[in-house]
Amino acid sequence: MADTVSCPALDHFLNADNCLENIGGTSAVAYYFVKDDLSAPLVLTGNVYSTPAFKTGKGLYRIDLKDETQQIKGDGQGNNKGYNLTYNAIVDAVNKKMSLLSRALQNLDIGIIVPDGQTGDTQIMYDPYKRVKVEQGGISSDTGAASGDDRQTSLEFHLNGVLYDNLYVTPPETGGWESLMVASS
Repeated sequence: MADTVSCPALDHFLNADNCLENIGGTSAVAYYFVKDDLSAPLVLTGNVYSTPAFKTGKGLYRIDLKDETQQIKGDGQGNNKGYNLTYNAIVDAVNKKMSLLSRALQNLDIGIIVPDGQTGDTQIMYDPYKRVKVEQGGISSDTGAASGDDRQTSLEFHLNGVLYDNLYVTPPETGGWESLMVASS
């Protein structure tokens, strides 16, 4: 029998209750993981996934990003058709290590954890049954042509057909996301 998902109830969203700065962008760091490294699939409650737990020796991989270049966009697909999510980020590098990492990110079945620097929440690109995909041209490197140009790798990931225009994940109770990182190789 299929799970039944209820629509969220309408509620008020008042400016008086929303006394936060509304600054765009997410943090300049993201954490990636291989879905197969999870000890169990994450559980979705509303639009928030449970804290990930990993098999022994497995965990998160941190990537430092270029400042003010990353974003998550949620696009509604029409009445009762869900949302498509897109995550964009830029890494200030074109080198051997980034080339290997690009291939891994393009081909592995991954999840992405993105601290939202402005709200204190953490967003996630993850679904237990769907892949976070890199479409054609979604990862591109550019050495630049002139000495003043940036050498950078652009990353674009898609997760289509989810229930919400933003998905969140519960952080670890202690130690933050760094506590779930794999030791450097």
